[in-house]
Amino acid sequence: MNERHDDIFVVLNIGSSYLSGMLATKSPQGRVLPLAAHRLPTAGCVRQGCIHNIEDASRYISSIIDKLKESLPEEALIQGVYVGLEPRSMRSVRYESRLTLKPEGCVITAEHLDLLRDQVKDASYPGMKILSVTDPRYRCDGQREATPRGVRCHHIEAEYLLIIARQNIIVNLQDTIEERLGLKILGFLPTPIAEATAILTMEERVLGCAYVNIGGGTTSIAIYRERYPEALFVLPLGGNNITRDLTKLPIRLLESDAERLKVDQGSMDLSVSRTASIDATPSAGGAVKRFSQLEVNRFISFRVLEILNNVVQIIREAGYEDALAKGFIFAGGVTKTKHFYETLRKLSPEYRAASLRRDIYEEGTSEHYLTEYMTEIALAYQAKKSGVVYELRSLEDLLSEQPTPAPNSKDSSAASIPEEPASNYETENYTYPESHEVPQDLEDESEEDDDTPQPKRDRKSIAERAKGMFHNFGKNLSELLGGSHDPDY
Repeated sequence: MNERHDDIFVVLNIGSSYLSGMLATKSPQGRVLPLAAHRLPTAGCVRQGCIHNIEDASRYISSIIDKLKESLPEEALIQGVYVGLEPRSMRSVRYESRLTLKPEGCVITAEHLDLLRDQVKDASYPGMKILSVTDPRYRCDGQREATPRGVRCHHIEAEYLLIIARQNIIVNLQDTIEERLGLKILGFLPTPIAEATAILTMEERVLGCAYVNIGGGTTSIAIYRERYPEALFVLPLGGNNITRDLTKLPIRLLESDAERLKVDQGSMDLSVSRTASIDATPSAGGAVKRFSQLEVNRFISFRVLEILNNVVQIIREAGYEDALAKGFIFAGGVTKTKHFYETLRKLSPEYRAASLRRDIYEEGTSEHYLTEYMTEIALAYQAKKSGVVYELRSLEDLLSEQPTPAPNSKDSSAASIPEEPASNYETENYTYPESHEVPQDLEDESEEDDDTPQPKRDRKSIAERAKGMFHNFGKNLSELLGGSHDPDY
């Protein structure tokens, strides 16, 4: 594998339910080719996207790194990793920089744009760390300019969207990964933005949409409009809330048993018979516990609807209810709940399930990676620096080496998940560049722009349709929540 010693990128994803890692290379066109992947349950060491127990987290991450090493040659060493994260404190803030030029005006050059970008270094938010900086929106003399270089003007402004998170989260990650494991953190990647960059189509980004990932500990909302991210919100709600709700059933369950009941037999279908029942076998032994299927489904449905209602309220309060012409793109473990999308159809929003664009991954990538490790591929797409180095080996070692079968990366990635898993700091503030936003291979995405003149869209009608869709979605949600609320819940 990787006989030419191509760059190998290493990513770690810090999720509330799972810790995961991936090795990947890239084609000359920048498409990701996964080599190996592995994940382990967090077992509570990560809460709402933040490392809670440093000792346990370092042990689990070490186990993941060891598993990934099995797919590398003996002389290859993993030295650096990119870290994807989605803590509850992560959010977006706007930052504006500006330059006043000569009274007679000046033609904008690359140096002017660099000066605007340099002003971002002055941004400071007490107790917070800047994780990424998106591409700016420019204005020349108050007029929007997509490409201001070469334009003559008197004033130029740039508006950036900064993604920030609490500093202590970064400190815990440094302690876990760098101090205890001896790995260099090559960069922090806000997971929702990385995912949206790899999933959203050009039409969705231009006309406006909300990328919503409902995970275990958090729900993230990334708003896009006019090609760029507008805002990012992270809610401290997710699938773990559903699990804890199920521990309050009339017949009490341990949280681990409630999680298994949710995943294996839970649903949002409220049309099941009142007499239908399901059985749960306690993991610690004991008698089988029988529950009403309808009662279990009510608990699950109500919590998921509550999360969706929170998403709607956040978007409305932020003033983006008329900005979602292309509706919602949903991802995350909670969306795999049975009857989730059937319930959405009743609520009437415009929506689709998330999937990676074809220009993100190399042809021939297995379906296993595309479905189970979508986030990790999206993170690898943003990686810039190789995390693997090769040791020089002596001639004696090379001559004495016996040929061995190459490891099967598919088997490595599909390894079973155990219940109980056995530097100088340098980071980059990431921009998600235009080249990533607009795929070069137009065969992969039919929605991409070309040189053919396009009819102008009626912005007002688009906004009105978006607002109407959003209003109906919120209204239907409220009605469904009101109709399903049990006073004894």
